[in-house]
Amino acid sequence: MFVGSINQDLRCLVSEVTRGWDTQDVYIGCSGNFTIERILKDRGFNLYGNDVSLYTCTIGHHLAGKDWDICVKHDDWQWLEEYMQDGVSRIATLLLCTTMLDGFNRKEPFFMRRREAYRKQWDRLLTETCERVLKGIEGVHLADFWPGDVVEWTLIAPREAGFISFPPTYKGGYEKLYKAFNEVFHWNEPAYEIFDKDRLKTMVEYVKQKKWWMMARDEPIEGLEEYEVGRMQTSLRSKPVIVYANKAPLRITMPHQKTQVVNIPRFTEKDVIMENSKLSIMKITQGQMNTLRSLYLNPGIAPASATLNLAVLIDGKLIGAIGLSRPQHGQGGAYLMTDFVIRPVRYKRLSKLILAAVLSTEVKLMIEQGINSRVQIIATTAFTDKPVSMKYRGLFWLQSRKENPSRLNYWGNAGKWSLEEGLKWWLKKHSKSTN
Repeated sequence: MFVGSINQDLRCLVSEVTRGWDTQDVYIGCSGNFTIERILKDRGFNLYGNDVSLYTCTIGHHLAGKDWDICVKHDDWQWLEEYMQDGVSRIATLLLCTTMLDGFNRKEPFFMRRREAYRKQWDRLLTETCERVLKGIEGVHLADFWPGDVVEWTLIAPREAGFISFPPTYKGGYEKLYKAFNEVFHWNEPAYEIFDKDRLKTMVEYVKQKKWWMMARDEPIEGLEEYEVGRMQTSLRSKPVIVYANKAPLRITMPHQKTQVVNIPRFTEKDVIMENSKLSIMKITQGQMNTLRSLYLNPGIAPASATLNLAVLIDGKLIGAIGLSRPQHGQGGAYLMTDFVIRPVRYKRLSKLILAAVLSTEVKLMIEQGINSRVQIIATTAFTDKPVSMKYRGLFWLQSRKENPSRLNYWGNAGKWSLEEGLKWWLKKHSKSTN
C-alpha cells in the first residue's frame, strides 16, 4: 500500500506506550496507511486521523463515515469511473493505481504493457484487492478525519488528548509519489505547506504541549533529545527509527541474522582441482548464506538479502558462494551482491573460478527464473581506492567510477560459457597460482 511503513518492533512500542494514556481521544498526524489506527482499534480510544494524500484521504473519510467527492478527469482513464462509487471499491481502485500509474507518462514498452495488462485483468484484480482492503480495515473506525496540514492538525488537537505522529522525512515525498494521481483524478485537494525542518520545529513545540504524545522519525528530532525512549533497527543496512514520548519505558531493538547449518563438506588446502573435476552450483537458503558470510567475509560488511543464493562446489565440496538479485537503479540484467571464497585453500586465484561460475549459462537461467526477467548483463561493485579491481579484471569490464565512497562498477556478460567451460578456462589461466 503506502510506501511509509511501521515495523513490528515499533508497532509493539506504540501499543505499549499508549497503554498508560489516561485519555479517551487520540489524534494521529500523518495517518499514511492507518497502521497506528489499526494498532489502537480495540483499545476504546476515539481515534482522529489526518493526512493530505488522495489515497489516505479516501480511506480516512470512509473510516469516518463521511462523504468524499472524487472523480476521473483524464479522458484516457474514464473507464475507472464506474469503480469509484462504492467506498471499498474506490479504495481498491486507488491502491491498484499506485502501481498501474507508476511511469504514467512513460512510453517505453514495459510501462505500456503493464498498463494494458492491468486493464485486461482489472475485474479479477479489483475483486482480490477489495478482499484485502476489507480485511485490512476490519474493525477500524474513526471519530473524525481531517484532510490538511499536519502542523495545523497538531495545533487543533486538544491538550488533554493523546497525540501520535511519525511525520515524513523526505521533503516533497508526497508530491512525487502522487503526481500521476493528480493528473488522473479530480478531488478537493487540501491546502498544506511542504514539510521541512522549520515546519518540524514548529510541530515539535505544539506536540510538547499535549498531555500524552509520541513521535518517531528515522533521523534525530531537534528539541526532543531528552524524550528519546527507544531505537528500532530491523537490519544492519536500515536506518534506525528514533522514538520519542513524554511518558514511556526505555526500549531498544537491534537487528539479528537468521542462520542455518550448511551441511556441505568444505574444500581444503589438501584438495586439488583436476582436469576431470566437476564445477557445480547448488541453491542455498538466506540463512545458510548468512552463516557462510559470517565465517568467510569481513564482519564490517553489512549483510543484505539476495533473490538467489548459490553455493559453488568442486567435486561436491564447497569452495565459495554467490548472491544475486534484481538490478540496482533500474539497469538491465542482474546484480551480483556478494561473491566469496572459503578459506583456507591452496589456490590464490580461486575467486576467479567463483566469478567464472557467476557468468555461466546455468547461473543465468536460475537468476532469470528468480527475477522473472531476461538477463544479459550481470553488474557488481568493488569498493576500492585502486584504479582497477584485479579480482574482476579479465571477466568483467569497468563500467564507471564513483567517489564518496570510492567504488568501481563492473559489468559482465551473463551466459558467457557453461560451468564446464568456465572451469577449463580457470584451469588454463589461474590454477598454477598457489599459496
